[in-house]
Amino acid sequence: MNKLHRRELEQFNRRLIWLLCALLVVVVAGSFAFAIVEHVSPAFGLLWTLDTITTLGTVAEPRDGGGRLIVAVLEIIGIGTLFYGLATVAEFFVSGQLSGILDERRIQKMIDSYSEHYIVCGYGRVGRQVARDLKEHNAQIVVIDHDPSHRETASADGVPYLEGHASDDDLLLQAGIKRAAAVIACVDSDAENIYVALSARELRSDIKVIARASADDAERKLIRAGADQVISPYKTTGTAMARWALGEPNRRTPPTDS
Repeated sequence: MNKLHRRELEQFNRRLIWLLCALLVVVVAGSFAFAIVEHVSPAFGLLWTLDTITTLGTVAEPRDGGGRLIVAVLEIIGIGTLFYGLATVAEFFVSGQLSGILDERRIQKMIDSYSEHYIVCGYGRVGRQVARDLKEHNAQIVVIDHDPSHRETASADGVPYLEGHASDDDLLLQAGIKRAAAVIACVDSDAENIYVALSARELRSDIKVIARASADDAERKLIRAGADQVISPYKTTGTAMARWALGEPNRRTPPTDS
């Protein structure tokens, strides 16, 4: 479950808890109020309070003005509490929070079924290309990215998506690092990739870690952090272009007219 859905669920639970606590206070206060004003036992006062709050009307009306006032207050509070509870539940359903939580659980169930899969950290241009190439080889992939705008892209690509920072140990465990074949750190930030490599190596010493680096000093730091292989897209591209310019054998043969 991502942080947004977790926060929304916690907020919903807090509202329900406050509602139940307020209702409990009202029930206790109403029970003792009936016992004092109407000179009945606390048990009968509790029954009278519940009957009034639920607007059942099975208990007779009080005999004096004080009892009637208690009834009126409890009816107002009971109806107000009922509408507040219904509004809270309706908001939870209408706002799509429930469907989001169910989607998160479905995705987590899918991830839990994976083994020997690849955890792609970062779903920018490099991460998307990595995922596409892995899918071409029928590999199972889990994506971790902190940018919520990438969720729809991952969903369209059919890739399970976990929102958050890939250096977070809990997220790596949630992504199934204990069963994964490799962690691929291709976040736009070299510093974040270093933290990903450190976290992955700490959680599982034998896992393969492949990382992206932009700066020269980041390559050395990533190796020290535990990366098995460090790739620099800029160096790789530059090297390929130089080979083409020098006419090395890997150059594509130009088409000829028949």
